[in-house]
Amino acid sequence: MSEAAGNHIYGAAVIGCGGMGIQHVRAVAQHPRTHLVAVVDREEEVRQRCQQEHDAQEAYAEYTDILNRDDIELVVVATWPSSHREIVEALLRAGKHVLCEKPLAPNLEEARSMIDTVHQTGRKLRIGYILHYNQAYNKVTEMIRDGALGEPPYIMRLLGGEHPITELQWSRELKLIQETSAGIDCGCHYVDIMRRVTGADAVWVSGIGARTEPETPPDNFDYELFSVKFTDGSAGIYEVGWTHHYRSFNEKEFVGPKGRIRLSYAGGRRDGYSEEGDQIEYYQYPGSITIINVPTGLKRVDEELADLILTVEEDRDVRPHLDDAYKSLEIVLAGHQAAVEGRTIWLQ
Repeated sequence: MSEAAGNHIYGAAVIGCGGMGIQHVRAVAQHPRTHLVAVVDREEEVRQRCQQEHDAQEAYAEYTDILNRDDIELVVVATWPSSHREIVEALLRAGKHVLCEKPLAPNLEEARSMIDTVHQTGRKLRIGYILHYNQAYNKVTEMIRDGALGEPPYIMRLLGGEHPITELQWSRELKLIQETSAGIDCGCHYVDIMRRVTGADAVWVSGIGARTEPETPPDNFDYELFSVKFTDGSAGIYEVGWTHHYRSFNEKEFVGPKGRIRLSYAGGRRDGYSEEGDQIEYYQYPGSITIINVPTGLKRVDEELADLILTVEEDRDVRPHLDDAYKSLEIVLAGHQAAVEGRTIWLQ
């Protein structure tokens, strides 16, 4: 990386300014290496508010308005999954480097097409796997790889739920259910964690689902549970529910022959010390417990942005990253299919 590259200020844009999009707008506006040139959103009120509050030069309704702007080099795509392929491929062909929110695509065909376009254009594409930048998950992964749980097989229980308090929250979650499913949208994060912890690939996946909300489409679910078997013998489950009556909670636990690691987010700590950050509880039989406090921060989009900049400047190979994103998507898509069809799907 040249000194000039290290000092370069990148013109950037964010497409999709609601939900996670506003987090990305803030990150781009505040990062010392980026200048927020444009925000893009089809809702006039949303894009105008983003432009005013974060001092963007321009606000557009359509992503096509930024394709020919040479002053925009980096673009964050935070739109609905069904639009990812069209937008990302157009941006890559226009010479932009892209950070795209997960899931990569609504199906594997579109995901493969996006990855092929990366190789054809030579541009960089990273997917918004924010847990890669979460210190608690990284510490857990490090502990397991260093032998805290012994050798695999491991048991991995990654459970969670969301209780939408407002109708605005519910309308967004319902839109995601209509676009993908509760299991696919967040599940790709957590099966990615399973793969990182074990270093193994999935052998098969099964799934169950239920719909408790009348607005949930009849061919989809607002509750899903996937179970995954890995090549090293490890077993993992991912559970999620998005309904008016499901409670908001997170339970993340990893068990092995030599111990157990339980991860609690700051807001859900049993000891009440949320100011201490996220908590890692390491248990070894017959009663040894070690508590590790880790700075909290689930949505570290500023670090994602910094990683994209380094990927561009150091010409990093994005193929391993995209391969991981593709494989985690493959698992959750198969899990959802298994839930719909009531069967186990073999991946190997």
